[in-house]
Amino acid sequence: MSPTESVTWAPRNNGDPCHLGTTTATGSFQTNGVGGTVSYEWVRTDSTGTLYIVEPNIVIAPGDTSVHSVVTDQWAPQSSGTEQLVFMSPVASAPTGSWSCGH
Repeated sequence: MSPTESVTWAPRNNGDPCHLGTTTATGSFQTNGVGGTVSYEWVRTDSTGTLYIVEPNIVIAPGDTSVHSVVTDQWAPQSSGTEQLVFMSPVASAPTGSWSCGH
């Protein structure tokens, strides 16, 4: 499996503190064509701790080697932090994305 992700933070207005902005995480994956069920989650971390967001499974048909997008994750963090796309089945993870935000 080949997962990718992108993580960004955007303020509503310049100078906004973290909780008034939005973190957006997008991702995708490509399999070797075996087919089956793909299960995954987003792992969010900021000053409030770590939260696991389990997303709906995706069923891949045998022979399908195309790139598949995952559900986009958006939230208002309390501080700078990280987010990672983690696959439970088959096991894989994208490099952890991070962001820095105001105050």
